[in-house]
Amino acid sequence: LLEDEQLQAKFGRDLDELELLVKGALQFVKDTDIHENIEPVDLNQVLDCLVEPYLAPNGNGRVTQQGRALASYPGKPLALKRCMGNLIDNALKYGQNAHLHIEDDDSGFVLHVDDEGPGVPEQRLEQVFEPHFRLAGQQQGYGLGL
Repeated sequence: LLEDEQLQAKFGRDLDELELLVKGALQFVKDTDIHENIEPVDLNQVLDCLVEPYLAPNGNGRVTQQGRALASYPGKPLALKRCMGNLIDNALKYGQNAHLHIEDDDSGFVLHVDDEGPGVPEQRLEQVFEPHFRLAGQQQGYGLGL
């Protein structure tokens, strides 16, 4: 059906990701764990895939990105993609724009995600990482993002 090998590969990766999302939802409902092997992850490729639709000049310019990962890191590729995707999606949903700054050196990889939203009150910072917690007056959702 698909003759373009790059398109086939992308379609296969998208299906793998969709499968992981479904398994993730089931994991949350059933309180089980998803098995995903730890392997070297090209964090630049993961981030490029996530932000490409938003980068100017072809995208809407809602995401800026500064810096690159210098090496691959061991991890669960689809879980890392989901984690970074959630951070970027939250920045876009609650802060209109996302500004990514990547630091990578001998001490490790750090991804800073800043937005232009109202922020989280300091007294609620610990709570935002609890399952189902939501700040009052925010947009609809399930409280699963962070």
